[in-house]
Amino acid sequence: MSKSIAVSQHSQQLHNDVQEAVKSIMGATQLKAQDYNKVLRSTLAATQKVVTIEIASGDLTLLKKSGYKLCFAKKVGDEDYNVVWQSYVAYLSNNEFSWTPQYQLFASNVFKENVQVKVSTNIVNIGLGQTSTLADSGLLSQAVTGGPDTSFTFVNNYAPIHPGVNQLSTGIDGNQVSTPIYVAVNPVVTGNTVLTPVETILVWFEQNVQTSTMFSSSRSKAIEIDLTFENTAGRLYEDGKWKTI
Repeated sequence: MSKSIAVSQHSQQLHNDVQEAVKSIMGATQLKAQDYNKVLRSTLAATQKVVTIEIASGDLTLLKKSGYKLCFAKKVGDEDYNVVWQSYVAYLSNNEFSWTPQYQLFASNVFKENVQVKVSTNIVNIGLGQTSTLADSGLLSQAVTGGPDTSFTFVNNYAPIHPGVNQLSTGIDGNQVSTPIYVAVNPVVTGNTVLTPVETILVWFEQNVQTSTMFSSSRSKAIEIDLTFENTAGRLYEDGKWKTI
């Protein structure tokens, strides 16, 4: 699936979700376009998380000369960070990275460190409080309502496999993409697996790493940023150390 198609599908899913929520409140009245746009903007504004990463001049020069990339990862449940959500070579002194709670579910046949994620199944849009089933044919169903409100549920009727999660982000380059934030390190057996995205990210610099690369070891000089109860945060990298701004 292309990045543009993924973003378009996410936008359509959000449109449908907002319409259904408002129709439920208003007694099945279709929302006018202008009112819908107001609701959509307010919904996104309330749920968008934004991190600003500033890099001091001396550090920026050194990092660029040494071929380091600016990297982000995101948590799912109590698991360790294990996928490079995004990595950027074209970072500058001031960089803004943001995301909204728009997810996709997939499954992979393998988790392997230092290898980019290989999606083995179809990909489906899924929201918090929804469930998708991997049939014995290996096909993921469209998400339906069901499961914990702060999680989504992967029902495995296939065989041992690694569930994975994509999330929509807006990069430091201003481009929206939906890429993996998580792949289960160990395959899950048949039954239900509850996946809970956490609003905590990891930021670090690393050489020779690509977006969607799986990893299992800790990242050098990384900082964890918790946005569970905040929508914005800022950090400065100066003299090889992270500072809150």
